[in-house]
Order: sequence, then structure tokens, then C-alpha cells
Amino acid sequence: MEQRVNAAYRESTGHGTVFLPLQVYSFQEEYDPFFVSHHWHEEIEILFFEKGDFLLERNMLPEEIREGDIVFVGRSVLHQIAGKGLPSLHHAVIFDLEMLRFDRYDMAQACILAPLWNGECAFPARVGRDDAGYGEILAAVREILCAWEGRRGGWYLKVKAELLLILSLLEGHGHLRHSDRTQKSEDSYQMQEIKRVLKYMEEHYREKVTLAGLAGEAGMNEQYFCRFFRKMTGKTPITYLNDYRIGHAAEALAKTDARIVEICYESGFENVSYFIKKFKEAKGMTPKEYRKRGTLV
Repeated sequence: MEQRVNAAYRESTGHGTVFLPLQVYSFQEEYDPFFVSHHWHEEIEILFFEKGDFLLERNMLPEEIREGDIVFVGRSVLHQIAGKGLPSLHHAVIFDLEMLRFDRYDMAQACILAPLWNGECAFPARVGRDDAGYGEILAAVREILCAWEGRRGGWYLKVKAELLLILSLLEGHGHLRHSDRTQKSEDSYQMQEIKRVLKYMEEHYREKVTLAGLAGEAGMNEQYFCRFFRKMTGKTPITYLNDYRIGHAAEALAKTDARIVEICYESGFENVSYFIKKFKEAKGMTPKEYRKRGTLV
């Protein structure tokens, strides 16, 4: 089974190590549309959607992603990805921008790398087939995927060189977005509030979570919090929490032999009938059917 990023807020597990601040993932889906809920991380993420269409939410704003698109997700950007059909295939290159810095302060450091780090410059949202430099950028992304797959001598230097080449191509074709220091940060006060609530859900989803408790975490009254949360996520707080719990339950059904009733309670549901009802609404089948299907694929 392909490894999935599984978080609804800032990811608790890093990508790579201090010595190797890089991770590459490939997700090929044939039976169940890809989905990863809202999360964020300090690393830069380059996504190449090789097959299929997707819906990406970036800071709660939905974007239609087409087959072939190359998407760039900046540091601390809250995002969610959902496949729109089957089959699908996409790749993620996640890296710490620090790995591209130079010991010697030069023009590349001053004009590109430092501004990217401090927010005075930003990656483009995406580069599509019709955009300038697409073919060259795609070739560099494919070189990274091949280097990671083989990991033969010098592969890490190859990946680092290709990442620098991508930066060069983005700048050369006018895709990097330069701004002044007064530009409002993407990570606004509202985004900080929603991140705090999502983190609270992740840490307490196995427990009894109340609307009052969620509103209190955001420092709002319940009525205002419900409007705020729905505006930011498109869902009510309880619907979002149930969807998060269902995600954990589906993973447990696919990967463990635990009894369905145990998975129900472990996922934070207090009533088995309600759990089955909500699971079927989300997945189009009962937990038992989901597990049976999983054993056949």
C-alpha cells in the first residue's frame, strides 16, 4: 500500500531527516479516490498530477486541478487534496527550502532563496500545460522522481540540482511572485484560528468533543464559531469531525483485523449504528463491505 500523508493540521511527522530534508511520495489509486484532509507543514511541496483530475483546497479556497498540472504549495499553507475519479496517479516532492541554501552568500541566495524564505517571494500556485516553461519544469520534476526511485550514486546531488533548476526556470519564465515586505501574509489570523481548532480535533477525536469545546478553543461563542468554521471549511464542525473520524476508521479497516465495534469506539464514535450510517454516507458502503472489498484488492 502506498504511504499517505495522514493529518488534518500541521503534520506531526517530518519529511526526511536533518541530514536528508527531502521526501518523495507517489500515490496511485485504482479502487478508492485519493483523499488527504487539511494539513500544513513548513516544507515546500511540489505536486505533479500525472493522471486524473483533482480538487485542491489551499487556505480553504478550492481549485480545480487538471491532469498534467504541476502545483506548488508554500510553507505553512493549509491544504487538502481530493481525487475526482479513478484511476489517478500523482507525485509529491516535499523538501526543506534550507537544503538549497549556500554557505557563500551569492546572487542566487540574495535574489531568490532568501526572499522565498522570508516571504518576499512566492512560488506560483501552479504551472499548467499551456504555461511558459512547462515542458522544461516537468522534465526536471521527472528527473527528481527517477533519481529518488533509483537512488544510485550521486542521486541526492542530482535532486538538489534539479530543484535549483526548477527555481531557475520559474524565475526565468516569470512564474515566481515577488512582493514587498508590506504584503499581507497568507497565514492570516483566521488561518491561525482554524489551524488551532483542527489541531484540537486531531488530538481529541477519540474523545467526546462538543461544539462548546471547539468554540472555546477558538475563543468564540458557538453561533459565531459555527458560521466561521463553515465559511473556512465548507462544513459544519461536527460534519468535519465525523469525516476525520471516518478517515481513521477506514484506515483501520484496511490495515488491521480489529473488530468493527472496536474501530467504532477507537475512532471516537459512541454509537455503532450511527458510525455505520455515517461511514456509509461517506464511503458509499458499510464498514463490513469496505473491509471485504479491501481484502480483494
